[in-house]
Amino acid sequence: MPKFFNSDMAELALQLTLSPRRLRMEQIRGIENLIGLIEPDRAYPFELVCYRITKYRKRGPAKTGFSIPGKALISDLVAMAEVISRKAAIAVSELQEPHKTHQQVAEELDVSTKTIRRWRSRGLMGIRVVFEDGVNRLAFLKRTIDRFVDQHKDLVAKGASFKQLTQLERDRIVDRARELRSQQPIKLHPAACMIAQEMGRAVETIRYTLRRYDEAHPDTALFGNNGQAGLCERDAAIWRCREAGESAASISRAFDCPVERIEQILREVQLRKWSQMQWDYVPHELFDAPNADAIILEAPEPAASGCPPPRLPKDVPPYLRSLYLTPLLTPEQEHDLFRRYNYLKCKVTRTLRVLDLEEVTQAQYEMLRDLIGRAQYVKQRIIQANLRLVVSITKKHVGWSPSFFEIISDGNVSLMRAVEKFDCQRGTKFSTYATWSIMKNYARSIPEQRYRSARYVTGQEELLDAKADHHPAPASKSDRQHVRKAIAEGIGELDEREREIVSSHFGLGGKCGALTLEQLGQRFGVTKERIRQIEQRALARLREVLAPSLVEAIAD
Repeated sequence: MPKFFNSDMAELALQLTLSPRRLRMEQIRGIENLIGLIEPDRAYPFELVCYRITKYRKRGPAKTGFSIPGKALISDLVAMAEVISRKAAIAVSELQEPHKTHQQVAEELDVSTKTIRRWRSRGLMGIRVVFEDGVNRLAFLKRTIDRFVDQHKDLVAKGASFKQLTQLERDRIVDRARELRSQQPIKLHPAACMIAQEMGRAVETIRYTLRRYDEAHPDTALFGNNGQAGLCERDAAIWRCREAGESAASISRAFDCPVERIEQILREVQLRKWSQMQWDYVPHELFDAPNADAIILEAPEPAASGCPPPRLPKDVPPYLRSLYLTPLLTPEQEHDLFRRYNYLKCKVTRTLRVLDLEEVTQAQYEMLRDLIGRAQYVKQRIIQANLRLVVSITKKHVGWSPSFFEIISDGNVSLMRAVEKFDCQRGTKFSTYATWSIMKNYARSIPEQRYRSARYVTGQEELLDAKADHHPAPASKSDRQHVRKAIAEGIGELDEREREIVSSHFGLGGKCGALTLEQLGQRFGVTKERIRQIEQRALARLREVLAPSLVEAIAD
């Protein structure tokens, strides 16, 4: 069902569907004539629209004092024509004038059917008609098509000249963008404009092609977030040198570039990497206060608890004892640190959002680096004060096992993740939240690790060889007779069916050997599952009579 921008137009369309059907073609002709008179940049009163379609002028004051913008009115009129023609179920024979289908119009104007659908909102009006095969389809009258082409000559010519990009053209666009990016840092829009001028394509087409390429190839994306300039090969090489420990002066000599320019490139690359990081924070109502810095960052930290250092557990290894030297945080300290940490991340996010990475001053860069450094320092304080919590939980789960420190590392990752997600405003202690986060992770990772250890264990051949030399000596003849006698006495305690099933399945005293459960089922006229159940019940009774060693002898 078509949608209307104006509620009055939607109501008028409903009223027209209730009018006599003999007036339908006249109403459609009125809509078509009105579309030809409307200018998209002007506004028109609803009473004029109603009069042009119905030839009815309402007496008295106007229903509304608002006018309908021309662009929205054209779209509503096209939708109205479709609604009232669908309701009337007009047969194709009733048109009595030339008309074309949706596909035929696209072929005549040399455009795609998708373009025809877009042009309908611009005034290419169609009506619903029941064709000979009984299907209700859109039909476009010839006079409607001619009127639209006459009013939108440039649009129709542009649509006809547009052709879909071939894969070769897409590759040329990407290669050209990569060439421009290697020469100098360039943003998406300037690059799209240059390529569009060279290739004779629309700027939006070039931009859309480059965006699609970046989405499909994130590792080799040409442009960053929001169309920022990508990192060219030279800047990437300069950054790798800095990460290797080279000074700005040595990099300047290697690349024959002034030191000031090298420092600027390093700042731009660092800012780009910061902008690509996740700076999610837990919001707080104080973050929007005008004096938030004074309330959160400049306020003195709460005092420590003043309690003596905790006593070291005896079973803690020496290299873990340093964790117990860091005092625990009080609830006030914990709340203050989390509020500082999230506010610092909030400031970083807001700063990166408004900065142009290519025009950042040295002062802005230093300010942003200070914020990030302070946020990392606060996070480190929270983590260090809670590391012993990970040790305590790990000890309860795995004890002092060989994989103890591997499990601790996994728990530390969960602790860091909990720091990012914890909301101190809910009144819960961080240790409670972190404990559940760590235990939830252990519930998944510890069983997987134990499975891998059991599944891929190697180097046990020597152990198996040593075990092979310690088999018990074979039983003597008198021992075997004793076992048979005990088994026979135990089987005698069973009822007749159980005795026959156990004896036949294990081949006790039979001449035909052991029978399978399926063979026994055929003998007794039941399923093999029922035979298995009877056998299990009989063996359970034997366990009550025989010693465990004799039961194992039966099973063997």
